[in-house]
Order: sequence, then structure tokens, then C-alpha cells
Amino acid sequence: MLLLGNAIVLAGCVLMVAIGFLKKKEQILGAQCVQFALMGAGNLVLGAMAGVISNGVSIARNLVLMKTENKTWIKVTFILVQTVLTLFFSSRELIEWLPVIAVVVYTWFLDIKNPVAFKLMIVGLQVLWTVYDFYHQNYVGFAFDLFTIASTTIGIFMIRKDVKQ
Repeated sequence: MLLLGNAIVLAGCVLMVAIGFLKKKEQILGAQCVQFALMGAGNLVLGAMAGVISNGVSIARNLVLMKTENKTWIKVTFILVQTVLTLFFSSRELIEWLPVIAVVVYTWFLDIKNPVAFKLMIVGLQVLWTVYDFYHQNYVGFAFDLFTIASTTIGIFMIRKDVKQ
């Protein structure tokens, strides 16, 4: 199961790194839905239930927020759903709350207009996933989490370069 879970995650990870080079938030959100589906499936195989829940809630959130204006009540609803599902379906270990924290913060600040600030947030929250993935022996995810941090940082420099021209 370890090999299968990591193989499924590999497909999601390749997409995750590529997303780091996207410049428009709408493109990022759409591509993330496919990434989250793959990552969630890999987490399921690896027994990382908080990861499954986080990815599933993130797909729903991205789909809703791509079609509607981001309002506080929508964000609060997704944060509550994320928290309640994790309480019911995940273990009570502290490590299981890292994806929850990452998704809650991401959901709350999803309406950031500045693309550089948005990408900086992604870099910071990816660190939480890095720790979580390593703990669950999601070694492919762990490695690609590090690659995503690097590619998103490069994306920040690309945006800044485009603004200067």
C-alpha cells in the first residue's frame, strides 16, 4: 500500500509543482482541484485521513469560490466543515491538525488580491504539509512539497519581474 499510495501522490505532485508556475489565481484554483483529487486518493491509500478530508473540502471550496464572490460566510462554512469532519473521521493526534490549519488559513485568506502575497501564503502553508506528509510516509509528497516551495518562490520572482517591465 505504501508504494501504491506514493505512486498516486506522484501524479498529484507533478501537477502541484507545475501550479507553482501559474500566475493567475483562477488558473491556480482550477488546477488545484485535480491535484487535490489525486492527493486525496493517495492519502486515503496511506491512511492519512486528515489529508483525505482536507483535499476533499478543498475541492469543494475551490469549485464554489471559482463561481461565486468570496464572502465571509462561505469561508466560515468551509472552515467549520473541515474542522467537524476532521474531528469525526481522523485520529486525535496533533499531527492530524497540520492539514486542518493549512486549509483553514488558506480558506480564510483565499481572497488575497496580491498574487505575490497569495504565493507567499502558499509557501508558508506548504511547510505544514511537508511535516504531515513525512509523518505518514508519503515520501513522494514530502519531496514534492519541497519542490513546490521552490517553484512557488520562483513564481513570485517571475511575477515581480513582470511587474517591473
